[in-house]
Amino acid sequence: MSRYLFQRLVATFISLIGATAIAFFASRLAPGDPIRMMIGDQNVSNDVVLQLQRQYGLDQPILLQYFYFLKNAATGDLGTSYYYIGKPVTQVIAPGILISLRWESISLGLSVIGALLLGTVAAVRQNSWLDYLTMFVALAGISLPSFALATFLIVIFSLQLGLLPVAGLDTPAHYILPCVVMAAQPMALLARLVRASMLEVINMEYMTTARAKGLSELAVIMRHGLKNALLPAVTVLGIMIGRIMAGSFLVETIFSIPGLGRIGVQAVVQRDYPVILGITVLLSVAFLAVTFVVDTLYGLLDPRIRVT
Repeated sequence: MSRYLFQRLVATFISLIGATAIAFFASRLAPGDPIRMMIGDQNVSNDVVLQLQRQYGLDQPILLQYFYFLKNAATGDLGTSYYYIGKPVTQVIAPGILISLRWESISLGLSVIGALLLGTVAAVRQNSWLDYLTMFVALAGISLPSFALATFLIVIFSLQLGLLPVAGLDTPAHYILPCVVMAAQPMALLARLVRASMLEVINMEYMTTARAKGLSELAVIMRHGLKNALLPAVTVLGIMIGRIMAGSFLVETIFSIPGLGRIGVQAVVQRDYPVILGITVLLSVAFLAVTFVVDTLYGLLDPRIRVT
């Protein structure tokens, strides 16, 4: 197990370096001078521009800039914002972290609970109208883009019926639409996987033995079937969390949620490279940490993984 964990740690570290490198060099290759955008319409001399470039380290070779970025990031220093002049990146993104974490956690819980319910019901009622309806809903959830689903829900429940608010997260009602939009695709993906896994185990010998002992069908499904069917779904859990993190940029912009995703979109528009890199590092660390935990759990649940 220790060797397995060491291999996963090395892979996680390499992935983190790769993610930060892509984000860093992509930001440097983007058109536009961040110093000129910082200055705006002010008429300043070239000497001032050169001084600001030296202040932010933009006069250094790009590889050296990346080295200093990694060195500072390792100590928690993500630099200072170009747009909010002199303000540390951590202070810019800190208010959005808790907001995003709060509503994305609700979305994740909704997607997992919904997927377990839909997948289990579809497997138990295989080839029934309930199975077909459940899988149709799952297929629609996978195929429908988030922005289209968000537009549809806003028009129906906000503009037409006036039942739910759209912008912000001021009340519990504000959470309903963004959480449903965010949970739709991950829930549909996991529901199909749970159904397929349940169909593999539902007629196993140990399931028949459990029924022969007098256990109710519900107890057999929950205590024996679902427990073993969830093993493949554990791996997909990391992908689901990654989708939710990536989808927050679009959903938070649509619903005007002042979270990390919306801050990132604004930073792209403003060419605020340090903020973009700070959010990239933060999300990369979070996603890779979750993936490492999922891989560890999978190795503990299935000894064959450790042997391989």
